[in-house]
Formats: sequence, structure tokens, C-alpha cells
Amino acid sequence: MSLNIERKSLNLNQCVVNKNMSAWVEQDIIVPDSMPDAVKIVTVMATPYISNVENMETKMKVSGKINYFIIYNVNDEKFISRGLYVSYPYTEILDVDDVEKDAMVTIIPICKNVIYSLPNERKISTKCEILFKIAAKKQVITDVINKFADEDMIECKMCKGKFNNIKQCKKSIIAAKEDVILPKDSNQMFEILKADPKIKNTEYKESYNKIMVKGDIEVILLYLSDSSDNQINKVSITVPFSSMIELDNIRDNSKFDISYILQDFDIKVNPDIDSRTVSANYQIEANVTMFEDEEIEYVEDFYSQTRELKYDENRVQVVKKDINVLKRLDIRENINNIIPEDMRLIDYNIDTSYITTETVGSTVSVDGTIKLNLLLQDQNTFELESKSVDVIVNEKFELENVGETQNVYVSIIDKSGTVTQSGNDIEMRVILDVGAFIEDVANMSIIDKIEESELDLSSINSINIYIVKPGDTLWNIAKKYKTSVEKIVMTNNIENPDVIDVGDKLLIIR
Repeated sequence: MSLNIERKSLNLNQCVVNKNMSAWVEQDIIVPDSMPDAVKIVTVMATPYISNVENMETKMKVSGKINYFIIYNVNDEKFISRGLYVSYPYTEILDVDDVEKDAMVTIIPICKNVIYSLPNERKISTKCEILFKIAAKKQVITDVINKFADEDMIECKMCKGKFNNIKQCKKSIIAAKEDVILPKDSNQMFEILKADPKIKNTEYKESYNKIMVKGDIEVILLYLSDSSDNQINKVSITVPFSSMIELDNIRDNSKFDISYILQDFDIKVNPDIDSRTVSANYQIEANVTMFEDEEIEYVEDFYSQTRELKYDENRVQVVKKDINVLKRLDIRENINNIIPEDMRLIDYNIDTSYITTETVGSTVSVDGTIKLNLLLQDQNTFELESKSVDVIVNEKFELENVGETQNVYVSIIDKSGTVTQSGNDIEMRVILDVGAFIEDVANMSIIDKIEESELDLSSINSINIYIVKPGDTLWNIAKKYKTSVEKIVMTNNIENPDVIDVGDKLLIIR
């Protein structure tokens, strides 16, 4: 006789791989003939992008480009300093032996360190350390048993859980070219010295079988004006983006998890329109996961008192639910006598790649240094100079309701800050958004190919005395002797079925 079984199909993530890997990329940058000779390098800003990831068994092939904004001093009648913007391709092979080939992989590259030199006036040698933040997910379809038919007389151990049941995952590329006009009070642009883009203000809206995603790329621009006063200008611009992404079977209870990766960003002055206009080319990868929150009661274990049941069981560790927690850290520091006389603070860069996060139990530690890179200008000679300051960070905070069945990954997901000058001193305020990504993990059984046969009771007496051993539960004892938990409880007058003590003597009657 065949069993009547009700099943529920769940599409869940297996445990996520979160790891960081570093690689050094060396490149020689040639100053084009249209630019003056370089006398001294003031600063180099390197921004890596990834355009393609190829997962090859135990390795990953990562391809992309690095955008360099270089400020250097020149011997020129009009300008003391100039800016050079170039892009160079790179390819790296990363040894990643714990990511399966069919896993969904996202990699975010961050420039951690740049070393540069000037071998001659037409060549700039760079060595860039790229930190690759790797996250990998693999989905598994789990068919859990909801129940057996009553007439099958199967003893079931039930379990209840809340699940993020994944309905669809989709990657979409958003690419466009936008012309952006600077504010009216901005000076005419001659040359861009630096561009620092960041995705902000993202949101989405459902529309039938599509969702509309949109947001802004906020860009801080440092540039030379068309005048000859050698003053450095700074302005913030916004490049909007939007896209419609098609998804199947969007329902009222559908939820969405959307992340964005800036894959490419180029910017240049567009004098054909106006010298206050810049043209921005961008490419954004939007990763959309559509899921539904479901509370499900399912069979964790089962047996029959009258038949022998054999089946294939594959136990997998899955993520029942993802929990995101955001903690905002406000770090302030006053640094005295750091700016020389007659120097003006032009720009700054806040580098948090030297900060590490660690979780022990429910305590998160955020330790390391904020590297504050300052760009200064001499008010008399107009020469530019760079200066670096390290600010020590040592912060701790607690996560609530973190249990043994949860994996916790913590990283800095955003940063913002201000640096203000007061004479020779500076006041720094940095806001770190520390994200805790928590996986609620379960070891679940995928049961298949259930076969029935005659039950052999020759080795089991109808009446037994059992002495409780460490790790025993009433369920395991009942399963061993082919009886029921209810019968053991009633026979032995047990008040709480979940509590039995080692050494207890139990009368077991089949």
C-alpha cells in the first residue's frame, strides 16, 4: 500500500559564503601628448569596477577596469597643477575553493591602497591593492512533508518555522548616458581633477508584472575652472537612474530584496553643450530577489508502529530567513596642528578599508583605523599637497536575539562624514553604517523514495525497562521501541514530555 503524503516545496538559500580577498594590480600610466609633463605627483585616486565574473570550480576570473584620477604638479604658465583621468583594464584569478560553480556570486571591489611613483615626466607607475568582497549564494529546492494521511497511522515529529520562500532571482543591467548641468553659481569647468560617485536614495515600486527601480548616483566633483587663478572648485551633482524589471507572478504578499553594484562610471566635461555641463556614462547591476514570508509546519522525523519505512534522506543546511540589522556609529575626532600655516583644506577622502569587524556571540567589535586623506593648497604659491592622518576606531555594540542556529556576517556598508578646518586644526565627524547580515539556519531533511516492508519485532520485547542516557528524548526512545510518546508519558506519569533526567527508569510497553 502506498502512503498518501502532502508536500510543500520551498526554494531556500544554502549558507552564504562571505569572504574578503586582496590582489595587487600594477599598471604604468602614460601621460598623453596633449598634457604637460608631470613634475610631481600630488595624489592618485583609484576606483576599481568589475564587469564580468567567471566561476571556474576552485577559482574565479574577475575582469574589469580601474579608473584613475591623478593630480600632479606641472611647469605651466597658466596652471600649477593638472588632472589626468584614465581607465585601464585588469584581470585577476582568485583562489576561492569553497564556492560551487552554480552559486550566485556578487563581488564588490574596493581600492585599499595605492602606491605610485614618477619614473619620468611622461610615465606614472602605480600599484593598487584591490579588496574583493565576495558573497555567494546557492539555492536549493526542499520538498518538506506537511503531513501523512490519518489512515497511514504514521507517528510524526512536527516542526514549525518561518521561511523566506524564494520565488525568483534576477539580475538586470541599468546603463545610460546623462548630461548634467552644474549649479548656476558654479565656475566654468576646464578639467576634472576627481570624481567620487556613490549610489544613493534607492527605491522601488510594483507595477503589474514589473517593478520600477530608481535612485541617484551622487558625485562629488573636484575641478579646475577656466580662469587662471589656480583655485580648486568643488561641487556635488546628481545623476538619476531608473529601470523597469520584469518578474513573474508578483502577488500581494511578494517582498523584494534589491541590491545595486556600480559596474562602471565615466565622466567628462562636455564643452559641445556648455562648459558647465558634464557627460556621465554609467552601468549598474541591480540584483532582485522576490520572496514570500511563509510560516510552515512540517514533518521533521517519522516512523510507523506497524511497518518498516525505508527512505532516502539528504540533510542540507539552509537559510530559513534573512535578517538585516543596521547600526550607525558616530565617530568624532579633533586633530590639532595638522595643517601647516597658509594651507587651505580643499578636499578629503575617508578610507574605511583598514577597519575590521568581528562577531563573538552577540558582541560586534569594529576595530582599526580610518585613513583620512587630505588635499591641501598653499594660499601663496597655489601648490597642492596631500597629507594622510590615521584615526583609531575601537567600537563595540550588541546584537539582540542572536542564537546558536544563526550565522552572523558584519561589514561596513556605507560611510559619510565631514572634515572642517579651523586654523591649523581639523574637526572630523564620520558616520559608519555597520550592517549585520544574519542567517537563521536550519538542518533540514529532504526525504524521497519511501518504501514499506514488514516490520520485524523479533528483537523488541513487548515490555521493556529503559534507563535514560545523555542525549535521549522521548521521541527517540519511542521510535526505537516502535511505540508512541503519548503511551510512554501515560505509562510513566511524566508531567513534562520535554524534560527527562539521565538515569530515569522508564517502563516501555508496546
